[in-house]
Amino acid sequence: MARIERLIWRIIDAAILMAVLGMVLLITLQVGSRLAGLSVPWTEEMSRFLFIWTIWMGLAASFRAGAHPALELVPHTAPRTLLRFMRVLRVAATAVLFGAVGWHGLMLLKQQIRFGEQSPIMQVGMWWATLPLVIGSALAILGAVIEGYSGSDNDLAADLDKETA
Repeated sequence: MARIERLIWRIIDAAILMAVLGMVLLITLQVGSRLAGLSVPWTEEMSRFLFIWTIWMGLAASFRAGAHPALELVPHTAPRTLLRFMRVLRVAATAVLFGAVGWHGLMLLKQQIRFGEQSPIMQVGMWWATLPLVIGSALAILGAVIEGYSGSDNDLAADLDKETA
């Protein structure tokens, strides 16, 4: 299971890297072509698609790493059982939020495929811009579960000690 998990996150990290590099190249081409008096219109649309993929894959990666924004509702000196409960609550809240986002994204994705929505310039299915929302939501839930339950009580205490220092 750990090997599959590592493989999934390596693929996600590679996808983020490729999307960012693609955006840089496309925007460079776009600016360069405009300076030369030409316009390459598809570069703007393609870079927008890559930006959407970067956002949603990066969001999932941040949940995996525990680098997402969080509110501290309970002081670090609270009993360990309360801290464990808050960890479970954080994972459950993430699952509910991204479950709803992913579900509505999936409904939108199906609608875009059913109606054959296409992007104005590249004439590709608009579902390519919605797909990362669905995948990113599922991966955010997976990342939150893995990050939330992978730590032991000693890790929890060590994390709390680091944060208070």
